[in-house]
Amino acid sequence: MSPRKRAGATTEARAETRFVQPEFARIPARRILVVSPTVQIRLGPGDRALVSAGQKVNPGMPIAERTCDAEFIDVGRLNRPANGNGRENGPSRPIDPQQERRRSPRPGKWWVGGDDRRGKTARRETPRRLAGTLLYEMDGRWTAAAGDRHEKVEAPTSGVVVEAENCIGITMKVSGVAIPAAVAGGQPTRGYLDVPRLVDGELRDTTLDVGRSGAIVVAGGRVSAEMLTRARAMSIRGMVAGSLGQAELRDLAASEARQRAGLHTTPPFGALGLDGHQRRPIASPILALLAALAGREVAILIDPPLLVLDVVDVPLPELPPDWVRVRNGVHAGREGRWLSSAGLHRFRAGIHLEAANIRLGDDLQPTVIALADLERFIL
Repeated sequence: MSPRKRAGATTEARAETRFVQPEFARIPARRILVVSPTVQIRLGPGDRALVSAGQKVNPGMPIAERTCDAEFIDVGRLNRPANGNGRENGPSRPIDPQQERRRSPRPGKWWVGGDDRRGKTARRETPRRLAGTLLYEMDGRWTAAAGDRHEKVEAPTSGVVVEAENCIGITMKVSGVAIPAAVAGGQPTRGYLDVPRLVDGELRDTTLDVGRSGAIVVAGGRVSAEMLTRARAMSIRGMVAGSLGQAELRDLAASEARQRAGLHTTPPFGALGLDGHQRRPIASPILALLAALAGREVAILIDPPLLVLDVVDVPLPELPPDWVRVRNGVHAGREGRWLSSAGLHRFRAGIHLEAANIRLGDDLQPTVIALADLERFIL
């Protein structure tokens, strides 16, 4: 290596290590990507899992069955099988309905019955066929959560099932990377990533039309309840925003309940808030990563809140080593560069906190911000 190149490398190394100091390292770090996270798809009373532990799943594969109108039903006394055929499934074998029916009665076991089991055949010309899961036993009689309408739940992403249990949920390890979020609502869903043009960090309502059907749209800083309703009406699969309010989460949960009660179900819809409930724009490193992934298939997961990418090699954004973002306070959402440590600084109301001098955006003068109100990004 020539002396000039060696000097240049030394200068770059000093520039990289100049910001790795105790004050800068004390800023809370935010990871942009997580590799192979473990997620859970929740199930309720009357729902059953169609996969078993160790099984590999692909996007669009049926993994569970939900009971849309589950009700509590007294199924009477159930006899235990005496032939010993109630063995559990192996770690890599799918669940066999016949084998499931031969298992001993236990909470969570799949049960199939009808009005003829309840002595109501005289009132109906065609008895209803009910199906659901057993809940509990009392005085030798079992109670089940069952109904006559069921819908399949498809895997939103690829992975390996870690654990699956009726009425509780399916735990799986995702094959790929994901962008963590703070809050989420709706249901796990899948679609292609659409990053429209944002105006001052926000998305206009008129941008949501039927041309974006099947997409997961990046909506900018915040989404409203009207925007979520319009997106569902246009068959959009999900929305990703910087923040998601509690009122919007309640409206989305109420809309999901109405859809489950209706006869015509719609495709699953999910919403992600990358920074929580406080109104803030999407961080520029994350927005640059989303723009580079536009057009690819992604998935929204609810528990934990994640935007899952089915690939491992993603185009990482160029991130300066001194780049920071303000999380709280009057400058929340703004970004800039670390200049120096301000030591113990006196803020309003006589509060003394460790602070730093930050150059926010194009400001000429540095701004003193508490270290607790900052965050730095790591890949």
